[in-house]
Amino acid sequence: MSNKKRISDTIKSDLKQAVLDGVYKPGDKLSPEIEIARKYGVSKVSAREALRELESEGLIVKKRGIFGGSFVAEPGAEKIVDVVTNAFLFGGVTVTDLAEFRQILEPGLARLAAKRRTESDLALMEEYIAAIHLSIEKGDPDQTKAIGFHKLIADACHNRFISGLMGALVHVFQQVLDKEPDLETARKDVRFNELFFEHIKARDGEKAEVVMQEHFNALEEIIRQRRENGETIT
Repeated sequence: MSNKKRISDTIKSDLKQAVLDGVYKPGDKLSPEIEIARKYGVSKVSAREALRELESEGLIVKKRGIFGGSFVAEPGAEKIVDVVTNAFLFGGVTVTDLAEFRQILEPGLARLAAKRRTESDLALMEEYIAAIHLSIEKGDPDQTKAIGFHKLIADACHNRFISGLMGALVHVFQQVLDKEPDLETARKDVRFNELFFEHIKARDGEKAEVVMQEHFNALEEIIRQRRENGETIT
């Protein structure tokens, strides 16, 4: 059993390296199991195990049918979303853990966004703020959009990894905090978003960073109150 594990690990490692070296590119089809097994002088079971592990890591996708097989996956932020969401749902990671991480991460992102933002970034932020105000006026605040504003700040940093990671974190918080409409909280949130926008537009990273820290102090209080009210927040 241990020998089979070593063989499948070797196959997996070699295939990963082939992708890194550009031998295989996103969308390329890998050799069939039987050819991989023949190359390494092992059974198809070992080759199948290596491919299964690559699939579980999101590095390849399997397609059925006459044109099916194992294909190198296209890189995408959804992989990060899956990892963070699964860590929250099944891995013992709590809302408090994620909020603490965001509290460390996002003040720096606000500062960077103020430096790198474009006019397109600002236009999208304005659209979000207008939509949030409209939902508040209707008495049905859009909490998911208010939280989603933080993804816009991350996008304004123009760093693909930052955008992917924040997309994952925002996805979890949108699910956790999407409760009954709370007009008071919504008004406070949109005010923070307006301040983020104001300082990022002015390229004042220092003020944007300070406001972000204040925002997380407020978020910590919201989570505490919901726990005290008996709401389910893991």
